Amino acid sequence: MEPTLPNEIKRWTAARRTALVLQILRGETTANEAARQYDLKPSEIMAWQEAFLAGGQRSLKSNPNDELHHKERKIEQLHRKIGEMTMDLEVLKKANEIYKRDLDTGTAHFGQGNDSNS
Repeated sequence: MEPTLPNEIKRWTAARRTALVLQILRGETTANEAARQYDLKPSEIMAWQEAFLAGGQRSLKSNPNDELHHKERKIEQLHRKIGEMTMDLEVLKKANEIYKRDLDTGTAHFGQGNDSNS
């Protein structure tokens, strides 16, 4: 049995949004009628409907976990890349500290040519 919606709703939970979307899909009401009845924007209701249908489409894929595994692999790759970039940054910071220290002591040779005319 589908939940019925009260005429005045202050908080639109996922269950209530689902019930409303199902009413629209069954032709029991339209997005415009529901918007007027519940003081909502038709675009908001249509967004709920699109999200509901997209979720349903994912669940009907041959293996709905493929998308999840793909996202998890991508997150792992990005974490590795962040780790590499963090290490690179630390190396560059340390090299910069050494270079500045050598500049202060007059022993810096990094990035300078061997100009004996100076």
